[in-house]
Parts: sequence; structure tokens; C-alpha cells
Amino acid sequence: MGEQVANNKEQQMVMFLKLDKGKWYLLSESKSPGLVKKDYYPIGNRLVYPKKWGRDKAVEVFLNYHIDDNKQIKFLAEERLEYLYKLKEENNIGSN
Repeated sequence: MGEQVANNKEQQMVMFLKLDKGKWYLLSESKSPGLVKKDYYPIGNRLVYPKKWGRDKAVEVFLNYHIDDNKQIKFLAEERLEYLYKLKEENNIGSN
């Protein structure tokens, strides 16, 4: 087996959403050192991020990603509802 030459690992943390008794929490915990990545994106309700970011930056990245994602979902749902209502109107559904 070859010897690792590059310093391409860093201490990482995991941030995740947790629902407890009707209230949402953002929790963080240490993770074993992992490979340095170019970009860090949440996957589901978890974000693996470099420890050097600190909690504040991780919270900002995590929440902004989910806010933007949900805005896009809302926009697409409203767009779809619009044309469904138009189709309903064009087909005289519910007007009898």
C-alpha cells in the first residue's frame, strides 16, 4: 500500500435537524477526519462541514440551503397549481 503524501484530510463536523417534543433543533457533533472537499452541501437533514468553519457559518450555510430549496419547491407548486386551475376553468369543472 502506498504512503499518503498529501495532507488532504481535515477534522469535520456533522450538523443535523432534530425534532423533539414539537420543537426543531440544530445539533452538531464531531465526525472523524474526512477528505477535504471543494464544496459542502446538505444532504437531507445533514450537513458535513469542516470544523474550521465554526458553528455560525455552518448554521448559515445549512439554513440558507434549506430556505432556498423550499422557496423553489413553493414556487414550482404555485406554478403547477396555476395551470391546473386554468385547465379546470377551461374544462368547465365545478361550474355546474
